[in-house]
Amino acid sequence: MTTTSILFPIIITFIFLLTTNLLLNVTASQPITFPTLAIHTTTVSSNDFAVTVMPTLSAYYFVEARIGLPRFPVNLALSTTIPTTWVQSADCVVCLDVPSKSMNFEPADGFEPVLGDDTKYCVPPVAKTATLGDPCRYVLGFSQGILGNDTFSLVSPPSTSSPPSSLEINHFIFGVGKQNTVNFGAHSPIVGQLGLGKGHPSSTLSQLNISRFSYCLPPSNSNHQNTTATLEFGPKAGLTTAYYYNTPIVEGPPDHPFDYYLNLTEIAVNNASVYTPSKQRRGEPGFVIDVGATVTLLYKEAYIRVKDAVMEYLSSNFGLYPVYPSRPVTKPPTYELCYYNQDLESITTLAYPNISFHFEGGAVLQLPESQAFHNFVDELQTCLVMIPKTGTEPSRLGASQQRGWRFTYDLLQSELSFAPNGC
Repeated sequence: MTTTSILFPIIITFIFLLTTNLLLNVTASQPITFPTLAIHTTTVSSNDFAVTVMPTLSAYYFVEARIGLPRFPVNLALSTTIPTTWVQSADCVVCLDVPSKSMNFEPADGFEPVLGDDTKYCVPPVAKTATLGDPCRYVLGFSQGILGNDTFSLVSPPSTSSPPSSLEINHFIFGVGKQNTVNFGAHSPIVGQLGLGKGHPSSTLSQLNISRFSYCLPPSNSNHQNTTATLEFGPKAGLTTAYYYNTPIVEGPPDHPFDYYLNLTEIAVNNASVYTPSKQRRGEPGFVIDVGATVTLLYKEAYIRVKDAVMEYLSSNFGLYPVYPSRPVTKPPTYELCYYNQDLESITTLAYPNISFHFEGGAVLQLPESQAFHNFVDELQTCLVMIPKTGTEPSRLGASQQRGWRFTYDLLQSELSFAPNGC
């Protein structure tokens, strides 16, 4: 082995550490620079398992699964804020608007309810204490019903020769949804959620005996057959290169035990800091990465700073002013900063401002134009796809702002890693 081949990886590692250290020492008044990273993503090893991730037009992302014997196909939306998987039942009282049929969960087909005396799974905060011998009832976000178990499998991409074509689990614990109030969009194919949250015995990760998973989200309007977007499980899921960002996953408050909290250090617009959280500031309940939320919800003060910086940039550089009142009359009714499409299209030199989120450890998530702004054709408007949040809920990094990056969750190390161009 030559001296050059020995020194090269040492030099690269030194440069990466030096760059990260410089990022940590940037003050709020200085422009923020970004390291240039050489990125590549993993190929799935024989110890890992991959599932195709598919988008809906409403920016939810789902995977294909099978339940029971014979196998009944279901599409499950990804969620990192609930631990337990749930599926809508055919006898639901409050039902999702889905074109596909829901499953009848019958003991004759192998389904078994979890009973109230099951102290391993029928425990708070997921499940309510039930009368001994009666089915265990659960409450998970937008779904309520009973816990049960059946054969469960996740389906790999058709082109994947290794690992095997499906991952099958016998006696998999999941929720049978009787009251389901989430809106996945009109005529969505989604009939439940694949819980990827942490911290409960009935969680999908606990039952898979997995402490590491990774996903990359394709654009919401993409044809999934032309992408390599996957959800991966296993010790080698995600990134195999040293060139990625990582940041600690921290403990949230007791009333959010399943969420993945991150320490946000600042938000920048055009590389200039516009918002820095303060640990002493009251009423700021933290920052969560949430693949089940379609857009990013920001603490109100943070949103105002971002909104004002975007408005100032577009007005001073291009003479553009937002729609007044600053939201579409029809859909989407929730976005506050919007511009008329014809005004934007009239400027051939228009460049949108870049927006970036900075996290503990020097991790930087810089949003391309397509992730920060969305063109709503019917309303003739383009909007900043972020929403100011109200109440005491944490800020959430939604799926629309995660597209095109590969995120890897390592529960043993309590660390989130991410890099661009992951799919």
